[in-house]
Amino acid sequence: MIIKTEAICLKNTRYGESSVICKMFTIEHGLSAFIIQGISRKSSPIRPSHIAPGNVLELVIYQKPNSTLQRVKELKVVHPLLSIHTDMVKNSILQFIIEIIAKTNEENHKDDIVFEYLKSAIVELEQSTDGLASYPLYFLCRYLQFSGWFPNLEMWSTGYVFNIREGKFGPSNLMHVSDELNENLSKHLYDLLLMIGKNLSHTQINPPYKKELFNIIISYYEFHLLKGNRIKSPAILAEVLA
Repeated sequence: MIIKTEAICLKNTRYGESSVICKMFTIEHGLSAFIIQGISRKSSPIRPSHIAPGNVLELVIYQKPNSTLQRVKELKVVHPLLSIHTDMVKNSILQFIIEIIAKTNEENHKDDIVFEYLKSAIVELEQSTDGLASYPLYFLCRYLQFSGWFPNLEMWSTGYVFNIREGKFGPSNLMHVSDELNENLSKHLYDLLLMIGKNLSHTQINPPYKKELFNIIISYYEFHLLKGNRIKSPAILAEVLA
C-alpha cells in the first residue's frame, strides 16, 4: 500500500553501498524507520541534503504491514533549514530538540498534535533571529503541555514550593524537602509556566535563574517522562550557549 505522510528526519545510518536507513518522527505513525535506496547514486532524485536531521519532509512510502522498516518511494522537503545548518548555536539547539523527540515518543504511535508542535518549533527556530539562549527552556516548557505532566498552576499560593517528584506546587513538607525547590526558585518556575500556559509573550529571564530553571526542567523530564534515562545534549548545549 502506498501512503503519504509528513515526517521530521532524526537520524541517518548508512546501509550497504548506496542506501540509507532514516529514523523519522511521522505524523501518521510516530517514530518509524525508513530505507531510502540508491541515495548515493548520481541518478537518485533524493539527495543526502534532503534528509539532513531536522528537515521537515513529505514522504510517499510503500507501507508493508507488520514491518519495522518501510521503503520511501518519493520525498519532498517541506521546510528547508538554511540558517540552522550553518549556525552553530541553532544547530546545537536542533540536536537537543531531536534528542527530546527521539526519547519522548513511541514507535508507531500517532499523535498529530505533538507532531504539529514539534514541526512548528523547528520552523520557529529556523526563523528566529534573537532569544536563542532561552529557546531550549521555552521549548521544553511548551512541550510539557502535550505530555500530561504540565503542573496544575491553579494549585498555587504565596509561599508554595514545587516538588519535582510529585510534579506539583504546594506547602513545603519536611519529609520531602530533598525533592523541593526553594520558595524563590519555585516562584520563578511558576511565573515561567504561567506565561507558557497563557501563551503570553516571552519575558527575559535573569541568566542565573534561566540556567537553574533549565536544569530543573531537564531533571523533571528525566524523572517523569524518561523514567530515569538521561538526556545527553544539554551539556553540549550549555557550552555553546555560555
